[in-house]
Amino acid sequence: MKRRTALGLLAITGAAGLALTGSAQAANIVLGGWGSITADIGGGALVWSDTAPAKTVAFTYWRTDTGRAAFGGSIGKATEPVLIRTSAGISNGARVRATGTDRGYVTIAPGATYAGPVIWCCDSESAEVVVSSDGRDGAPAPVGAGLDGTRVRWIAGSASGAVLGSASPVEGDLRATSVSIPGNTGPGLASIATGVAAWAERGATAISIGIPGDDGVSGMRSVAQGGTVKSVFATPSFVVTVVKSGRRAKVVRTPVASGAARTVWSGSGTPVVAAGGNAIVIGSGSKVFSSRGGAKARAAGTAKGVVAALATDGTRIVVFERITRKVTVKKRTTNVKSTVGRVLGSVR
Repeated sequence: MKRRTALGLLAITGAAGLALTGSAQAANIVLGGWGSITADIGGGALVWSDTAPAKTVAFTYWRTDTGRAAFGGSIGKATEPVLIRTSAGISNGARVRATGTDRGYVTIAPGATYAGPVIWCCDSESAEVVVSSDGRDGAPAPVGAGLDGTRVRWIAGSASGAVLGSASPVEGDLRATSVSIPGNTGPGLASIATGVAAWAERGATAISIGIPGDDGVSGMRSVAQGGTVKSVFATPSFVVTVVKSGRRAKVVRTPVASGAARTVWSGSGTPVVAAGGNAIVIGSGSKVFSSRGGAKARAAGTAKGVVAALATDGTRIVVFERITRKVTVKKRTTNVKSTVGRVLGSVR
């Protein structure tokens, strides 16, 4: 796979880094270990990211592996992923969003002490494009990204405030813009979808929603969420947040048009969420729930282990579940951790 840009402290490569089980038309994705996983479905593809520390004899570095597989209700053949390696510091965990264009996706790989890149994959030559990579001390770190029409857009945060970045690698135009937006957002607290930018300030109880553009965000409104916002996930028609209020967690759906926030699920812990079509999917422990059109979430299935990530196209649900299996080699039995992605069932 070709690269358009190289990074000083980050190595970006294209290489096979996953295993598939089952037939080419109905495969499971098997990832080694229990990394930090995100996933999304769009444009006929399932995409995912897997971030975890890795050790050499001399030092520990951080890896982020992203991949994609054809998706039409079942998981098909996987294609070559983008691999990101850094020894610059601890990773905050990548986020990946499907773009709906030729099975493409946008991923970010921020760190605790460095900004990290925004990457688009892939152009007509099957080359991934590093849209943004700011190596300055204190540079704004990307916390959410996606495709808005033909523009890759991302929201980044730093101690000095938040910015909205834009570029068009799908058109072969690598020139980027950056505009200040209100607030000081953080990891997991921002998201981009077609025609929608949504974000929350650190510790805030409301989200900002507006229309992203090269000159900033227009039509911006603030919508109360009924608790401290812990994560934000935008779709073209609604925004999903995970909110904590005391010891309880809520999943809140806010339509972009009306701004009428509604709780679709509540429970303990911090749930995993994803959205697609008109549906929201929610993972709590090994239990999976789904909500369609703003209705109260219903039980949709049970994973074989703790849910690490979910994805949905509005009809089907893909779960990434953490499992442990016993492996015996030369009479020695050890527990091996892996994360398996599979189709769990249908949205209810």
